[in-house]
Amino acid sequence: MTKDNELFTSMPVGKAVARLAVPTVVSQIIVILYSLADTFFIGQIGDPNQIAALSITFPIYTLLTAVANLFGIGANSVIARSLGQNDETTAKKASAFSFWASLALTAVLSVLLAVFMQPILLFFGADEFTLGFTTDYLFWVFVIGGIPTVAGLVLGHLVRSVGKTKEAGIGLTIGGVMNIILDPVFIFVFEMDVAGAAVATMLSNVISMLYFFVVLAKLRKSSVLTLAPRYVSLEKKVAWGPCRWDSPPPFRCCWSLSPLCC
Repeated sequence: MTKDNELFTSMPVGKAVARLAVPTVVSQIIVILYSLADTFFIGQIGDPNQIAALSITFPIYTLLTAVANLFGIGANSVIARSLGQNDETTAKKASAFSFWASLALTAVLSVLLAVFMQPILLFFGADEFTLGFTTDYLFWVFVIGGIPTVAGLVLGHLVRSVGKTKEAGIGLTIGGVMNIILDPVFIFVFEMDVAGAAVATMLSNVISMLYFFVVLAKLRKSSVLTLAPRYVSLEKKVAWGPCRWDSPPPFRCCWSLSPLCC
C-alpha cells in the first residue's frame, strides 16, 4: 500500500476535503491570471487591434484547458475511488491513460488548427486588422505550446489526485509567475508585441510541465502515479468508469474522463 491511500481511507472527511479544495481553488485562480497578464501587458502597447486579437483567441485557447480538465478531472475521480478501494493497479492505469490520451487529442487539435487556422479565426471574428495578430498568438500558444500546456495541467490534476495539493499549487504558481516575468521581456525588450506574449505563455507552460515531471520523479516510489505507456488501458473501469445501468438517463453511465454524466 502506498502513502496515497491514507487521504482516502483513514483521514477524516472534513480534513481531507479542506486539504484538497483550498489549493485547488487557488490553482484555478492562477490559471486565469495567465490570460489577464497577457491582456495587461499587451494593453500597455496601446494598439486596440492586438487587444481585440487576444479576445478572439481566448475561446480557442480555452479549448486546451477543457481538454486538460476532461482527462485530468476524470482521472482524478478514478484514482481517488481506486485508492479508496485499495485498487492501485486501476489508479496507475488511469494515470497513464489520462496523460497520453490528452496529449494525443491535443496533438490532433494542434494539427487541425495549423491547417485550418485562417477559416477558424475568421469564423471567430478575426478581420484584416486582427488576423495576423491572432495567427501569431495561436501559433505559439496552441500549435507549438498546446502539448506542454495540456501536459502541465493534466499532471497538476494527477498530482492533486493523490493528495499532493501543495505541489500542484506550486507548479501552477510557477507557471503564472514566470508568465508575468517573461511577458514584458518578450513584448517590450524583444519588441515581439502579441507574439511575445504568446511565446512567454508557451515558455511558462513548459517550465510548469518540467516542474511536474520532477515532482512525479520524486513520487515514483511512494505513489501510484505513473506515465509508463505499458499502463495505458482502454478497459471500461479506466476509460469509462463504473456504470449504473439501473438508473434512468441521463444518469445511467458516468464517463470517467468527465465530471459530468452521459
